[in-house]
Amino acid sequence: MPHITVVDDDLPILNLISEYMRKEGFQVSSFADGNGLTEFIRQHHPDALVLDIMMPGANGLALLTELRTFTEMPIVMISAKGAETDRIIGLELGCNDFLAKPFNPRELVGRVKSLLRLVASNPTFQYPEEPSPALRRGNAAVFRDYRRVEVAGSELSLTAREYDLFSYLLSHPDRPFGREQLIRQVWQYDFVGDVRAVDDLVRRLRRKLAEAGSTVTIETVWSFGYKAKVKNG
Repeated sequence: MPHITVVDDDLPILNLISEYMRKEGFQVSSFADGNGLTEFIRQHHPDALVLDIMMPGANGLALLTELRTFTEMPIVMISAKGAETDRIIGLELGCNDFLAKPFNPRELVGRVKSLLRLVASNPTFQYPEEPSPALRRGNAAVFRDYRRVEVAGSELSLTAREYDLFSYLLSHPDRPFGREQLIRQVWQYDFVGDVRAVDDLVRRLRRKLAEAGSTVTIETVWSFGYKAKVKNG
């Protein structure tokens, strides 16, 4: 029986979602706020999460950022605002789907089921049991099991896309990659837009690396794309 966790501070909506999920045969754990959510997920490994954005205290986007440091579980975000910026930020931070309130609970159930089928078809999807060795270049380190990057021993705050780009480039130092190839690696199936979106992503990543004093830089390969360069010393 798949285990779904639902988080929403609007109790009528929380109860409605939980009821529909149970009717579909899911085991449901519900939270009215984010208190204790991270520890619960670490301990119980639910199969999917439905997470509201607007909550008192730590909002959904902050919780999403924290969760993506250690789990790739499917996450559907819901928001009363329904703003385009919410959707973009949520997807950028690593949520798998987004639904604006008000919505039909059956649609939410359908989206959760779709994500669970996607996970079931991907045998590589799992919670890490033994930490993999960190990928280290210069003073930068990538901890893939936890989707965490450190520079000179301090954690670097990256979005999901920034992490994916940096991890991929750092795995192949000095090797140039075209924008189209980076799009396939970083955005994969859900990318819609101009390949120049890579340039904006690189610009933000460069700024964060420079501010942290990283000896790894992202260099432009003119008329082609980008590569990771490790400075000596």
